[in-house]
Amino acid sequence: MLNKHYRTGAIGALMDEYERAFVDLKKILENIPQEKFVKIYDNTTTDEHCRSVQTIMRHVVAAGYRYANQIRIFLGLSPHLPDYKVDTPQDAIRMFEKVLVFTTNSVEGKWNMSHNEIIATRSETNWGFYDIEMMFEHAIVHILRHRRQIERFLSTDN
Repeated sequence: MLNKHYRTGAIGALMDEYERAFVDLKKILENIPQEKFVKIYDNTTTDEHCRSVQTIMRHVVAAGYRYANQIRIFLGLSPHLPDYKVDTPQDAIRMFEKVLVFTTNSVEGKWNMSHNEIIATRSETNWGFYDIEMMFEHAIVHILRHRRQIERFLSTDN
């Protein structure tokens, strides 16, 4: 795991679970050969982000930055979108680890936000009305859904 301790507070718990969700996905990515990473598993989908493990991971990294930037906005910080590439499984791992570091740095010192402080971050986003807690939950489940999708793709390779 990226962190070996449990953070305190609600935001700390959410950050721990976000990292944990990625650890499960990382275990899968570490064992995918390049040819399966780029293989088109779904050539009939209208969602270009869901054709291959590579396109899914490009989407997961991009979304991770969008979630982190929305959290930054909730906290009154400026958003930032670094350059990244996801051409290999190793790139996907490295790039999402950078998303986690970026997210962690964005909420450093906010681990113990009170319920009222969390609720006070609620505002309209591209996803509807969210607060920092809801955004973390959305980010966690996003990884879980795409991990499952990747597992399903790989299960067809028997």
